[in-house]
Amino acid sequence: MIFLAGLTVFQVSKAATIDSEEQNFVNLINDYRKNLGRTELKISKSVTNGSEFFAQDFADHPDNANVQLHIDTTGNAPEERGQKYGYYFLAENMGWGYETAQGMFDAWKASEGHKENMINSGARTIGIARVHKPGATKGGDSTEWFWVADFSDEGVERLIGNNLKNDEMYSSPYRKMTVTIKKWNKKSKKYKKAKWAEIKVYDKTTGQLLDHDIGDKDGKCAVYVMGSSKEVTIKIAKFKGNNTTKFTLKGKLSSKGKISSKNTTLKKNIKFEARIN
Repeated sequence: MIFLAGLTVFQVSKAATIDSEEQNFVNLINDYRKNLGRTELKISKSVTNGSEFFAQDFADHPDNANVQLHIDTTGNAPEERGQKYGYYFLAENMGWGYETAQGMFDAWKASEGHKENMINSGARTIGIARVHKPGATKGGDSTEWFWVADFSDEGVERLIGNNLKNDEMYSSPYRKMTVTIKKWNKKSKKYKKAKWAEIKVYDKTTGQLLDHDIGDKDGKCAVYVMGSSKEVTIKIAKFKGNNTTKFTLKGKLSSKGKISSKNTTLKKNIKFEARIN
């Protein structure tokens, strides 16, 4: 089996930031997921917009019976909010009473259902929001802080196209890598589109799973890598035969085949092909 993989990497432009405690929460959850071998979560604008709306709604109506069931006061359940804000919903956590990220993270981690949401193996992006409502009470108890975390598998991909967009990500050290995969057709003796190929990207030094994606009908995928990851390992799967192949952006190949590249750093566009037998 022979594959052709073309990759392009470029710097993601800076955008608005979330507050420090929200960022701390994402750092905590990603450290936790890393230890479990799960994909780190990227902060998605669209998912966070949905989280921010519901967190504010929660703060304004803390004792509303429907809100307790994750149904906002406009009548939308999480799946419907996802459609409204442009993302594919997987899971949602609600919490209150904790000002700090550590406090909220520890509380959710101690709750089996909330913990399972945080370590969902299919999650790829996250929306996170905390709202301060001075003087607010819930069930008669004083509580001024309200949190919502939403988890999505591919951010906006499911609704507006296969690949995450550059402006979908909050300001971060991530760099986007687009991957186009083709496989060799023995009959035609040509490379053809590899539909629904699975791509996983690992930091070569630490072995951390950075991101994953399922290619579209044209074999196109999009993944995000950390700015600190100067060399990554790509795994291409979902093919018959010798279907898991590893290679790195610097051109080192860990299985049979050959690779050529004009550029060898993540700071520039990288265009190369890998022929794997």
